[in-house]
Amino acid sequence: MLIEQEIFASYKVDFDKLIPYGFDCFGGVYTYSKDICNDEFKALITINEKGVVNGKVIEKAFDEEYSQLRNESFQGGFVGEVRETYKALLEDIKDKCFFKRPFVSDQANRLMSLIKERYHELPDYPFEDPHIKNYGVFRYHINKKWYGLVMNVKKSVLGLDSEELIDVINVRIDENNRDHIIDNKTIFPSYQMNKKKWASILLDDSLTDEEVMSYINYSRDFMIGKTIRKGNERLYFIQPCNPKFYDLQAAFIRDKGITGWKQSRKVNIGDICYMYVANPVGAVKYKCEVVETDIPFEYKSKEVSMTKLMKIKLLEKVEHNNINFAYLKTIGISLIRGPVSISEETAKKIDTKIKG
Repeated sequence: MLIEQEIFASYKVDFDKLIPYGFDCFGGVYTYSKDICNDEFKALITINEKGVVNGKVIEKAFDEEYSQLRNESFQGGFVGEVRETYKALLEDIKDKCFFKRPFVSDQANRLMSLIKERYHELPDYPFEDPHIKNYGVFRYHINKKWYGLVMNVKKSVLGLDSEELIDVINVRIDENNRDHIIDNKTIFPSYQMNKKKWASILLDDSLTDEEVMSYINYSRDFMIGKTIRKGNERLYFIQPCNPKFYDLQAAFIRDKGITGWKQSRKVNIGDICYMYVANPVGAVKYKCEVVETDIPFEYKSKEVSMTKLMKIKLLEKVEHNNINFAYLKTIGISLIRGPVSISEETAKKIDTKIKG
């Protein structure tokens, strides 16, 4: 990692403070120079319109860039003095012209605000290694289990042909749907975690905040599922159903209103699931209640694999297609790639729509 990247990671420039500090501005690029080390060297710092900091040190006697600055194999006293003096200058600029942010990317910081707003949970930073001290962990506040890990890594660790640094978030995924989730463009097998159960999502705005939040919600819900519920607390979720692979209506008729369904998360008897039938229907068509769980069932095909079933009881069949994806987006549901937990308040909105 470059010296500038290391020092300014997770910091954002306050452009209004650059000129008072001593920077000049030409064509949207801010430039600062200062003689250092008994005037034998000159440090040149530039900050572009995106706030990216670049710099170099010129050896004035030869009017050439001092290449030993970035060669860590050179650790002599003189080289060390130049390097530390340059770092000290960058630190001073950071302290006086930049402000700290929890994460490097704008999207990671926006997602942090969304998580705080929805769940009142903020990241903690448990790592002492200076290279990963800015990695932030999101935990479910009751059992303290991780449901998200934000890291700033090289794209190459994800298999991409680039050494560019980028924020990613590791989230728990439905391993039975892993092959449909991992696209190796925006969502990758997880870096530094179990690749069958976790995925790394790029935080470069390739996916919208709500799309990423859908994965974060699933990951958090999975961790909630590992805790003991209070009393008879009921949970609600939306479950996708692909009519190309399974005729749910025929199954309800055949099984007299109670049929088996793949169980890919922790559910309790009494939980409510709304069955979203995918294209060409594209709408919630059934409201069901979970009446039996954790039924062993081994099945694997090209489209789906499962290890256990739950049984769901049909409560209401929706006679219209008004609870479509466009409507679901208006109540905060922007992605359905597996069971999506919803609040009781959201469930009531869907119930009202069913009747209307």
